[in-house]
Amino acid sequence: MKVFRKQPNDHLDYRVDLSEWLEDGDEVTSVEVTAPDGIELTGDSISTDKVELWIKGGESGKSYQFSPLIHTTTRTKEVDFLIVVAEI
Repeated sequence: MKVFRKQPNDHLDYRVDLSEWLEDGDEVTSVEVTAPDGIELTGDSISTDKVELWIKGGESGKSYQFSPLIHTTTRTKEVDFLIVVAEI
């Protein structure tokens, strides 16, 4: 599982790259994702082979697991990642 680090006041984009997983002719069509309690998902966007999630907030010292469900033309993929929030 990929781990990202952020500070509580950061409002950043996190990218999920599916280019190595997709087969020829397959492309991302949609994403379903819910932010865990205590951190905010402010937006998302998709491209042919990537999903971008905009996330802000979170409490210093806590970790938040995201599990976006990504739909492609032919398949569905769940990709987990962890955001660790720490005041630096």
